[in-house]
Amino acid sequence: MTVAAHGGDIYQNQITYDFSVNTNPLPLPEILQKRMAEAAVHSNRYPQYDNVLLRERLAALYGFSTEEVVCGNGASELFVAIVHALRPKRVGILAPSFSGYAWAAQTVGAEICSIPLREENNFAMDMAQMESLCRQLDGIGLLFLANPANPVGNKMEASLLETLLDVCEKRRITVVLDECFIAFTGTEGYVSWIRKYPHLIVVRAYTKIYAIPGIRLGYLLAQKDICEKIAHQLPEWNVSVVAQRIGMDILNDSLPGWSRRKYLKDTIELIQEEKRFLKHELTKIFGDQMKIFPSEANFLLLKTQIPLYRLLLERGILIRNCANYTGLGQDFYRIAVKGHPENVQLIEALLDIKKKGEEKRYGKH
Repeated sequence: MTVAAHGGDIYQNQITYDFSVNTNPLPLPEILQKRMAEAAVHSNRYPQYDNVLLRERLAALYGFSTEEVVCGNGASELFVAIVHALRPKRVGILAPSFSGYAWAAQTVGAEICSIPLREENNFAMDMAQMESLCRQLDGIGLLFLANPANPVGNKMEASLLETLLDVCEKRRITVVLDECFIAFTGTEGYVSWIRKYPHLIVVRAYTKIYAIPGIRLGYLLAQKDICEKIAHQLPEWNVSVVAQRIGMDILNDSLPGWSRRKYLKDTIELIQEEKRFLKHELTKIFGDQMKIFPSEANFLLLKTQIPLYRLLLERGILIRNCANYTGLGQDFYRIAVKGHPENVQLIEALLDIKKKGEEKRYGKH
C-alpha cells in the first residue's frame, strides 16, 4: 500500500469524513466567509508584492517591527525559503516529525541528521534526551523543532527548550521552531524569545487554526537580518490577494460579527472536550489493543496492529497512516479531533469494525 506524504488525500479516494488533516473543526463565521468571497473579486489584480499591510498587522499583534515578519504561501514555502537563505550543510531533525522539514533540507542538498526520540518516553523530550541531543549538534547549521510536535502533539517544556537554545546560540546554530499548532493549546508559545535568541526563527500559519488550508498563508518572525535573507528567497507576489485580505480581516478585531479571541477560546474548549470523548471511546473499544499518546494539540497519535487505515477507508473515512514518518512504522496512525457529529461517526465505524471482527480480516496490515 502506498502511503501519502501528507494527509488530505481526498482526491484519489471516495471520502465522507477526512480525519487525516488537522484543521480547526470550527468554521470561520459567516462574515469572514463572505469577506473571502468578496476578496476573490479582486483576483484580476496583482497582490501587494511585499505583503506590507499584512505584515504590519502581524507585527502589531506580537509587538515586533514590520521588518521582523515574513509572509509565505503556507508555512511549507517558508521552510524552503529558510534553508535556501541560510544554506546549512547539515540539518538536524527530530524523529518523528513533519516530513516538510526534510523536504526543505533536501532542496539545498543538506545532509539530514535524524535525531530519534524514544517511544517509551512517548516521543517527548526529557533532560536525558536533551543532553544526548546537545552532543549531536556538532556540524549542524540548522535545527528544526516543533511546538507542539507533529504527529505526536506534545509540547517541549520551557526549561528544556531554554537549555537547547542556549547551546545552539553559543554554537551559532539556527533553530526553526514550528508553532503552527500552538494556538490549539491555549498557550503563548515562544515568539518573545526571539529577542533573547538572535538565531531563533518562529514559524506559524493561518492554515490549521483558522481552517483555511486551501488559502495557503503562513508567516515567520525573526530578527531583521534573518528576515531580510529569507525574504530574498521568495518570489514577488507569493501571497495571493485572497490570502492577504483574509489574513488582515482575521486580525481585525473591529470587524462586526467577528471576535478572534472568542473564536480561539471556543476552539480550545471544543478540542479539549472532543479529545476527551475520543480517548474515552477508543479506550473503551480497543483497550490494550491500542496505545493513545498524550497530546496537547488537535490530533491524537495511535499505535495498534489493527489495520485501521484500510478498514476505515472502506467506510469513507480517511485517517493519517504514519508509516512513512521516520521513527514510526506500520502500527502508527494519527487522527484529527473534529466536531462531535464527525467524531461520533468515526467511533461508530470503529465499533462496527470491532463488532464484525474485521480487524483480523487482513491479518497484520
